[in-house]
Amino acid sequence: MNTHLIHGYTLGNILARMLGCLFIASSLLKVFAFRIFADEVRLYLEAYFPEIFLGHEQILAICVCAVELIMGISAVLCLLKKELCVVYIVILSFFVWLTGINLFFPSLMGSIESCGCFGELIHFTPASSFIKSILLLMMSIIWAYIEHFRNTEKRI
Repeated sequence: MNTHLIHGYTLGNILARMLGCLFIASSLLKVFAFRIFADEVRLYLEAYFPEIFLGHEQILAICVCAVELIMGISAVLCLLKKELCVVYIVILSFFVWLTGINLFFPSLMGSIESCGCFGELIHFTPASSFIKSILLLMMSIIWAYIEHFRNTEKRI
């Protein structure tokens, strides 16, 4: 096994576990302040989504927490890494879009001031939330590239 592959394997596992721990922490912190997180979901629904979603903020908040927890545990345990990389990229792309639209194109009521990303523990401004989402997306893209590179190296 060449050294380049070993470093990629290590970096890939580090990124996977970092993303996993962040998603687990995010999910659990949202659960501890669930009503506040559901209110944040409601604010985003009112500002940026069709009215059909209104009234379902608690269900959506539960789904967000559950998906984040499952994704986090899977990443920490390195389960289905190739598929999980794609899911992380999709989810984080959505968060980049949502935080970006909140930052650059606020609703008539103005920007939503706290994204609720880590419950009530950490409050992000719209700009810091957008930057955080971009950094996490970049981490997941690097992780996906390493996973793809590792799989092509094994075939050669």
